Amino acid sequence: MIDLNLKKGDVVSILGAGGKTTLLNYLSNKYSADNSVLMTTTTKIFTPLNYDYLYHDINFLDTESFTLKNSLYVVAPKYKGKLSSLPMADLEGLTKYFDYTFIEADGSRMKPLKGWSENEPVICGNTTITIGVIDLTQIGKPIDEEIVHRVELFCRLTGKKEGDILTIDDCVEIIIKKDGIFKNSKGKKIIFFSKVDLMENLKIIEEIKIKLYEKKFHGEIIAGGIL
Repeated sequence: MIDLNLKKGDVVSILGAGGKTTLLNYLSNKYSADNSVLMTTTTKIFTPLNYDYLYHDINFLDTESFTLKNSLYVVAPKYKGKLSSLPMADLEGLTKYFDYTFIEADGSRMKPLKGWSENEPVICGNTTITIGVIDLTQIGKPIDEEIVHRVELFCRLTGKKEGDILTIDDCVEIIIKKDGIFKNSKGKKIIFFSKVDLMENLKIIEEIKIKLYEKKFHGEIIAGGIL
């Protein structure tokens, strides 16, 4: 169970790779049990398996009899078999109606790590909390296209070459660097280390925490397993 101590009105943007969508679904379903929750994206996602209402634009708000319930609302346009981003003005206006909003704000082509292009990630202006997801189970593996989306940008960010081994320090770099996982972030920063139940050496988490605090990282650090 993950407790983020959210408050009503929070808009949470989820970035990174290696567990974003799982975390998006977990938080959206958890909070919608007793609240109105908006789930959407500023990139592209598959239609979630579990939701109460699905709309492809914001016109549902204009229905005279419409009232929000304690339910999970997915609102996103269709795009080539997936769901895509609302116009940013629509999204920013929509969040004010819901108790909580959860947004997948980054794409990774289903790979566990990524580098960020100039226009990534796309953050909703109303965001109050930015969560960066990092999969530490990749430490010790070669940095290549098998595990990294935009591997050339990842190498530029970490100072590594393709084929080098991913280290703890590389994970620290992508958290700390201004062009890393928190590029364009807004509000409180939270790092979420995913899949820790699959890690053989949990001391890695403490090592990274120490290095992040030494480098004056002021965000919150949370670790969790498969949700």
